Amino acid sequence: MARAIFGFLAFNVYSLIFISAFLENTPYLFNASLVASVQPAASFDTRISGWKGHYIWWLFAEVVVTALSAFLAGSVARSHAGKVAVAANVPSILVWLATVYLMLAGQVEWEGQTGFIVATIVAVPLTTWIAYHAGLAGGEAQAQCDKDTVLGIRPYHWLWGVFPLYVYSLGIIYVIAKFVALQFATLRDMSMVGALISFLALVPIIAWIAPVRYTYGVLAGEYLSDRSAATRGAANTAIIIVGALAAAAIQLACYWLVQRLMMWWYR
Repeated sequence: MARAIFGFLAFNVYSLIFISAFLENTPYLFNASLVASVQPAASFDTRISGWKGHYIWWLFAEVVVTALSAFLAGSVARSHAGKVAVAANVPSILVWLATVYLMLAGQVEWEGQTGFIVATIVAVPLTTWIAYHAGLAGGEAQAQCDKDTVLGIRPYHWLWGVFPLYVYSLGIIYVIAKFVALQFATLRDMSMVGALISFLALVPIIAWIAPVRYTYGVLAGEYLSDRSAATRGAANTAIIIVGALAAAAIQLACYWLVQRLMMWWYR
């Protein structure tokens, strides 16, 4: 029972920070200055894209966040992992349904309201299914790990890990959002240069993911297992801080190069 409760809490805490990261990066989906700099206004109209209210982005975010959070919840719960993950997803569903009710009652004004209502109708069964199967996958993954760990690392690391993971998820999702915006800005370009621009726009994701992977490796004992706890802690602190700074620098460099390529190629 205790594991089920902790799994429920883990799902909701991590889903909150991940969905917050998506929300923070939503404005970058359509960067008007980026679009205007490479395409005439008459040839690119965001109103026809179907994303004006960002409900597709919201649905995408809910699917990704539910899968990640349910996987963690299932690994924490271990037994009845799928059911625990589904139960943990209920508060989110209730919030969506309450929002739809307020929209239909005319008490909430939301741009793209119809799209959000339809997306919610899709999201309820879809995320329930995803939560169940991702939870089962998390439980199965945990079965391969030491019983005193959660996915190979000590449970308490998941408490402080919320903060760096939020920062890194902001960076990763920012790159995804900018990539999506770039695809709309270069919608008609099928050239090799266009492909290179898209590739460069995605490179920063590797820079953001790598420190997370190395931090996990240290926590799981893959690296520095023969060193003291203080040394491993210092190493992880350095990886997290230096990794974030390096990822931001690589991101700036890639976007600077993308901008130069776009100015040269499209003008």
